[in-house]
Amino acid sequence: MGLDELGLIGSAIAVGLGAAVLPVFVNAEIYVVAIGATVNSRPFLAFLILVHVIATTIGKMFVFQLARRGTNKVRMVEPRPPRNAVAAQVRVSGRWVAGTRLFTWIKKVSDWLLTLLDRPYSGGLTAFMSSLIGVPPLAIVTILAGASKQPQWLFLTMVFTGRLIQFLAIAFIFHHVSWF
Repeated sequence: MGLDELGLIGSAIAVGLGAAVLPVFVNAEIYVVAIGATVNSRPFLAFLILVHVIATTIGKMFVFQLARRGTNKVRMVEPRPPRNAVAAQVRVSGRWVAGTRLFTWIKKVSDWLLTLLDRPYSGGLTAFMSSLIGVPPLAIVTILAGASKQPQWLFLTMVFTGRLIQFLAIAFIFHHVSWF
């Protein structure tokens, strides 16, 4: 194993941890697509995806524990009025999109999945669906699961399983990587 492979393993770990802690700035799915374009060996790509999923799960464990310990410090913030006409138009467009049937249905499913987080073992379904398809967003689910009665072992197992399936599916679709 050369320095190139070690560098790719290090980047898989760094991006996995970064995507778990700062999902707005680091996107794990884009990393899987990009790394597949740079790696020629399919088994090594599958190994990098596994390392990436492990790092993402470890990062989510960190966020989960922060939410579990800091539950009483969360407060609601009122949105500020828009600064200009463009920002006002973006808000109007966002309200229109949020009123469509598809987004109304996605919101209902998301709200139902989030209500499952209050139940100790049914919340695993929410963590799995969130890590697999992204509805509701995994960053929000991680914080809410940490603040709820969700067992950490179940949450991390579901996140690991969902992310592994999602990333392997991305690699299969974009780069024809398969276990068979």
